[in-house]
Amino acid sequence: MTRIYITISAVFIVLLVACNSEKKPLLPKVTGKPGEIVLVMDDYHWESETGEFFRETFSQPVLALPQEEPIYDLVRIPSAGFSNIFKSHRNIILTKISSRNKKPRIIVQRDIWAQPQIVINIIGPKDTTTINYLVKNREKLVTLIDQVEIERTVDNYKKNRAKGIDQILRERHNLSISVPAGYNYDTDTTRFVWISHEPSDRSQGILIYYYDYTDPNTFSKDYLINKRNQFTRRFVPGPNAGSYMSIEAEAPVYFREYTKDNRYYAELRGLWKLENGFMGGPFISITTLDEKRNRVVTAEGFVFAPGKEKRNYLREVEAILQTFEVVE
Repeated sequence: MTRIYITISAVFIVLLVACNSEKKPLLPKVTGKPGEIVLVMDDYHWESETGEFFRETFSQPVLALPQEEPIYDLVRIPSAGFSNIFKSHRNIILTKISSRNKKPRIIVQRDIWAQPQIVINIIGPKDTTTINYLVKNREKLVTLIDQVEIERTVDNYKKNRAKGIDQILRERHNLSISVPAGYNYDTDTTRFVWISHEPSDRSQGILIYYYDYTDPNTFSKDYLINKRNQFTRRFVPGPNAGSYMSIEAEAPVYFREYTKDNRYYAELRGLWKLENGFMGGPFISITTLDEKRNRVVTAEGFVFAPGKEKRNYLREVEAILQTFEVVE
C-alpha cells in the first residue's frame, strides 16, 4: 500500500487538556519498543472488518527500504487484559465501539499513565459508519503516531547532544542540527559536512551540503537527485578504488514538498548503493532555500545495516533531520 503524506487537521484531533489545578503526580517513563503500538480491542472486533482495518493500516510497508518492513508493530490485547503492565506503553489505541455511541470520533490524550505517551481513543457505533470514518482518516491516524514517535526521539537527542557539533556548524556554515552522543564530526570541506555514527553492527550518517541557487528548477526530483550524486561521488568514497555512494536508479525515489515553520522543504526517500562495490541501504534527504545567502541547503540521513531491519534506524536519522535549521 502506498503511503500518502498529509497534514493532520485540527478538526481531526480532540486534545484533552487537564483542567485540574492540583499538581499531577510524577509519571513513569514510557515502556515498549520504538515503532510498537498496543491496540486494545476485544476478539469480536479484532476478527471483524474493524480489526482488518488496523492490521492493514499498520502492516503497510515503510517506503524506500531494501526489504519489506511494516510501518508499526501491532500488539493486540483484549480489554480485559489491559493491565498496568500495558498502561505505561508509549503508543496506545483504545477501541470503544458500542451501539451506545451515536457517532464515530477520535480523541487523543497525552501522558495518561506514563510520559511521553500518546493514547488514541477510537469511539464509535457498532455499524458501518465507524469503519467508514476510520478509512477516511487512515493516513491522518498514521501521521499522528509518526509525529509523536519523531518528537520523542528529537527531545531525547536535544537532551543528549554530541558535544561541539552544533556549535561548529553554526560558526562555520550558519546551520544547526542536534545529533546524539555517539556521532562524530568526520568531514568538513568546502560546502560539505559528514557526521557519522559507527557502532560495530551498522553505520548511520548525516550529510550536509549546499550550493548556489541559480536554477528555478532546482526543487525538482531529478535536479536534487543529480546534485546529490555529484556531492557523494566527490566526498563519499567507498573502500575500493573507484567506488563511491550514489542513488540506486533501479529503485523508486519518493519525492514530496511540504512547509514547516514557514519554510519550504523538498524531501527525497530512496535507496543508495556503492558504485563499484557491494554496500547499500535507505536514505532520506530534505532540501530548503537559504534566501539570505542565496544557497540551496540539503541535509541527508542514511543507514547501512547489513542483515538487520532498518526501519527504526532510518527513523532515528529522520528525527535528526527534524532538528535541522538555517540560522543567522
